[in-house]
Amino acid sequence: MNIRRARTWFCVICYCLFAMTACFAQKVDEWTIRNAQIGPDAPIEIRAGGSYVAQAMYPNPDGPLSPLNASVQWSIAPAIKGISIDAKSGKISVDASVPHGATTTVHANVANGRRRLEAKLYVFRLEENPLIGRWHVDPKVACGDAQEIKSPPVRPRSFHGIDWKFHVDQQLWAGKEANIAAGTWLMGDYTYDLKAAKIKITTKWPVNKPASNWSYAFKDGGKTLLLHPLEPWDDLESGCSYILSLR
Repeated sequence: MNIRRARTWFCVICYCLFAMTACFAQKVDEWTIRNAQIGPDAPIEIRAGGSYVAQAMYPNPDGPLSPLNASVQWSIAPAIKGISIDAKSGKISVDASVPHGATTTVHANVANGRRRLEAKLYVFRLEENPLIGRWHVDPKVACGDAQEIKSPPVRPRSFHGIDWKFHVDQQLWAGKEANIAAGTWLMGDYTYDLKAAKIKITTKWPVNKPASNWSYAFKDGGKTLLLHPLEPWDDLESGCSYILSLR
């Protein structure tokens, strides 16, 4: 009799644990779908002739995005000649003939319509804008006409060791963690003069920060970027430039 009662209680406990686990899993699933977004990059930027795999993802507190475990149907609208997407895998292919700045929207139908996501897609050509990409600032600087490599003085909130991201739509972000407010050093717009090799940055954040002008030069086949401020810059000595490496 005691054995039968023990078995009954064991079954009851197992059922309760299963029900609680299922309920918790459902809540997590609802949260992730409700907070889902297209990633890992937003906007999506693809070089002409290249490809990219879009994913449905969800955010983590102060961390990278994680893939969303749900069915997704992918599409692109409006249609642009030379740009296609695989409806199941999310792989986007861009023909080499697609012009710089071509823009469309990637659409994701998540879990049979429970969420519908979208993200902008931009096509770029480096011969039109060689700055586009994510660049990491080296801890050292290049100074003078000889570009002597030096260690800069240590300053709080230094730009050394952070990333700069130049977008196709001429938005600029600089910081340590994309999409994390606490990791953002600078946000704004940029314009560039390809022939003069100069950039103007109009800052949106921090607020009330004046526009800045820079000259730039490439080394190592375009993999290294030297950024030199044309006005005094708190983080650099006169005559010195940031050294940035393409990520």
